[in-house]
Amino acid sequence: MYALTSILVAIVMTTTLAPPSASVRGTVYRRISGCDYFIVETRSGFDLLEWYGGHDPDKDDIIVGPYESYGFHDVLDETADQSIHIYTENYLLSKTSALEKLVDKCE
Repeated sequence: MYALTSILVAIVMTTTLAPPSASVRGTVYRRISGCDYFIVETRSGFDLLEWYGGHDPDKDDIIVGPYESYGFHDVLDETADQSIHIYTENYLLSKTSALEKLVDKCE
């Protein structure tokens, strides 16, 4: 009984005390016309994102939100003051790796 209680307490503490994904600020670095994927440059590296709806971002737009984790996110295009629904394909990449992945996705 004590072991089960200890496990439940540990699970509750790790799920409730886990910090939320931090908001990141970056600039749209590269778009390829006709492709839903784009690269955002942040202080930490380059992120490959896929546009799923809302405002369609342009090169040099400022994107803000918790997108440096895999999955779907709603973020803000600060430049256009519009929301964007995106999927994070990859993040914290080098410039070369991000560009290679973008070309692969947009062929």
